[in-house]
Amino acid sequence: MDIRAAAPADWAAIGELCADTGALGDPVEPEERAEFAERWTGPYRVLRPGWTFVAVEGGAVVGYLTGSPDSLGFEEERARVFKPEPDARHFFPMDFRLELWAAHPAHLHMNVAAPHRRRGVGAALLAAFRAALRAAGVGSMHVVCGEAAASYWRKAGFSDLRVEEPFAGVRLHAMTRPV
Repeated sequence: MDIRAAAPADWAAIGELCADTGALGDPVEPEERAEFAERWTGPYRVLRPGWTFVAVEGGAVVGYLTGSPDSLGFEEERARVFKPEPDARHFFPMDFRLELWAAHPAHLHMNVAAPHRRRGVGAALLAAFRAALRAAGVGSMHVVCGEAAASYWRKAGFSDLRVEEPFAGVRLHAMTRPV
């Protein structure tokens, strides 16, 4: 397996993988795939393409990590360029998000194809992202996830900073870790 910075030719595969894993690790509905992939990967492709890493095995993208070293700047640009709809981050109060972005400025999203999970792909992608953040002088990062993914992120060294329950039985975690 090779971990490298994403190339322009990788974005179609990144979008496919995003749609293959977007429903809590399972594929999103066929009629929603293109819009879903564009919503979640398009801003990174356009605004922060150099902060995306891919895991390639046998010539195929089997995992990706995309993110930004500067969440506040990214969110401002994303709002201006993409006019995004609210997502899980919006269930956290704005004052908390601003504090999170100031203290833990980098954020990330990661997806790994089901047959390649539990083989170190995510750890390798995270290591590449952390190395790039260290080189850029960024000291801390965060991820926002649901309950099902929180245990993975804890194993990857993240700790809960805040947990919100916007609906009965739905828990969202804002998790952080030093770079």
